[in-house]
Amino acid sequence: MADVNTPKFDTEQKVQDWLEAVIEQDALSDFIIGADQVSESLEGHESPEFKPSFPIDYITRLGNLRAAQHVLGELHTLELVSKNSRSISREKGERLFVDLLYCARETSRFVLFEIKNQDGSAREAVTEIMAYEHETLNHTPFSSANDVMMVIVSRNFSTLLDHAITGLNSWSRRRVLCLRFEESEADPRLVVHIPTAWSAIGQKGLAVDGIVTATLSFTPSPDLDEDDIHAVCSTAAGLMVREAERSGGSGFAMVAYNHLYPGMAVSPYLILAGVVNPFSFMKRAQSEGFLENSRSPISDYILENGRTGDLSACWSWLSNDGGAAVQYLKGYGSPEWALSQGWEDIRNIERWRYPGLTLDRHIMPVSVDFWGVLGDYARDAVRNVDRMRNFMTSCARPGMDWRHPILGVLLLDEIASAPPLIDGQWTFSAMFRLGLLLGRFGSLSAQIADAEPEQQRLLKASSFWAEVDMAGMLQEVALRYMSAEDMDEAPPTISVRRCETGDEAFASVSAFVDWISRTFVDEEEELMQAAFSVGWHVYPIFDPQFDAGQNNPQVASLRELAVAKARDWLKWSVVEATGDGRDAGAATKAIAESFGEQVPLSEGKDAALAAVDELSPVILIDKLLTEIPRIVDSWHPQLAHTLAPVASIGHDWDWLEQQIAAARKRGEKHPCISIGAGGEIAVSILPPMPWIPVVDDVTEKVLLSSNSSGSEIILVVSWEDLRAGKVPGLS
Repeated sequence: MADVNTPKFDTEQKVQDWLEAVIEQDALSDFIIGADQVSESLEGHESPEFKPSFPIDYITRLGNLRAAQHVLGELHTLELVSKNSRSISREKGERLFVDLLYCARETSRFVLFEIKNQDGSAREAVTEIMAYEHETLNHTPFSSANDVMMVIVSRNFSTLLDHAITGLNSWSRRRVLCLRFEESEADPRLVVHIPTAWSAIGQKGLAVDGIVTATLSFTPSPDLDEDDIHAVCSTAAGLMVREAERSGGSGFAMVAYNHLYPGMAVSPYLILAGVVNPFSFMKRAQSEGFLENSRSPISDYILENGRTGDLSACWSWLSNDGGAAVQYLKGYGSPEWALSQGWEDIRNIERWRYPGLTLDRHIMPVSVDFWGVLGDYARDAVRNVDRMRNFMTSCARPGMDWRHPILGVLLLDEIASAPPLIDGQWTFSAMFRLGLLLGRFGSLSAQIADAEPEQQRLLKASSFWAEVDMAGMLQEVALRYMSAEDMDEAPPTISVRRCETGDEAFASVSAFVDWISRTFVDEEEELMQAAFSVGWHVYPIFDPQFDAGQNNPQVASLRELAVAKARDWLKWSVVEATGDGRDAGAATKAIAESFGEQVPLSEGKDAALAAVDELSPVILIDKLLTEIPRIVDSWHPQLAHTLAPVASIGHDWDWLEQQIAAARKRGEKHPCISIGAGGEIAVSILPPMPWIPVVDDVTEKVLLSSNSSGSEIILVVSWEDLRAGKVPGLS
């Protein structure tokens, strides 16, 4: 380590002089503590063995970590350009005295240092560095955020300063490194400080109403043909994405072919656009207990008197692109916006029941693009090719990126839709849903293979959405197969596009279905086998397009099968609810929430079973799509496989520990680290149960909930053992 004099640092100038001397000797990295932890925290996010989800609470930390890593990589071969003895402004009379300004000669990038040695002066830091950055850009126009980096050296980082720096790093894409100056009897040191400025509102993805959408339709000029119209819409969508990126929001633009053209639509193409609804977070955060001790007037204003819905409804987001798309389209015709459903409503399988015209029955995406944080997530997913090969094998091929309609929709689903599996668990409802999706896709694939050209055109939209409905579940099947140690036979590939006849297409899907029944689900798992088999057969009863006249005898027989199975599964659930097993309470709650007094559990088992016998077929079919399978989930174990342990390295344990401490601080009694059956690691809240152990000091130990073995294990472990992988489910 360089021998540098260490005087008493009672002024900012003395800190600056010491820092200048250290940099002159190219020894700055010797005095920085914590650079390795930054790399370790980011390691998991970049690892090809780990697929990041879209946790809102982690976005700002990720921005701060990446900014710190970028700047730390430039702190060598620095040449002094200026210090606070001279203004950096070219204009006479302007006083812009940056403490230290360097150029990294290996990369030609500028690094600004602002030193704050007193608590009161820290609030001035952001104002000053932004002014210095702007003046640097005056000398080097069009430089990017990577070309002008900033370092703030301070003894303390106040809440105000943390918030301001986080805003610069996360939302304005700046590169600001925070170094906490610590004086000791030996050499001073500079400790990397990662600002913590985000109030936790939950680690999940977006809420149900997290993305709102609208369609931008277009009446083209008479002289435009279909190719021209597609080109015009593509350019308009591109303008929308680029201009909206400037506004700081997040969203997507999708060019789609409208199969209602020419009969019921004036244009063969339209744009479906969507944005993240900023008013959607508070309500769920409140319902999950994150705001119980909040004193924020902003959250009070958003939540009181049902104002959340009003704010969302009145939010003027259609001009996020500054009107660029509409302005361009006006040059070729007449554009018109129309508000549409939220993304969750567009994707929810409940849409199958609707007898009218839904978006998935008449529009087929042609291209997708993203902006803001959604764009960051989509591009990060694609650029890590090894990760794509591990987690989205079918999409990891040249030319298939976030703009491809299938991958674009899958990425949107990951961000804004409920996950295919909860905590990676293959539950009864998951197996039933998998059967439904495969059956529906197989049938539509067979229809389109045998159809005449015009009918094929009209079926393409339904076929596309059926494929992406199924794709997420198939990814989960592939992940479970790769991580399971007790499955030797590989799943067959579904390749309906290569099939020339409907029989061939259906046989391709059927081969995969046979593999599920033979290999994925053990033959002794009778109820799981039944869930999958019934779903595979009864999908037509939920979708009017398979029996528009309600007179198909085959569909009628499937309704009888569905009613019988629904009644049987509900009876098994009643038996569990009225028994004395561990899950009786959960089963009781699930039945009551769905059926209420229609199934009077309070009157005893016999009365409840008799009531189930009296339920009409209409009610049972209505509840079968999602509710009855979820009732069975409340008491039936998940599908169990022997899984390989999850690696303990590559996870941001510091952040997870901070989140556990924050949860305890806001009054949660049982915050825990959960390891999902799919290998996901997150912070969760366990419900109050008398048998759950108590952790007194969450800085030393933590509750661990592991589902990696197929059954839930809850125990207390030390953070040291957790980081070392010495707990169930980790290696």
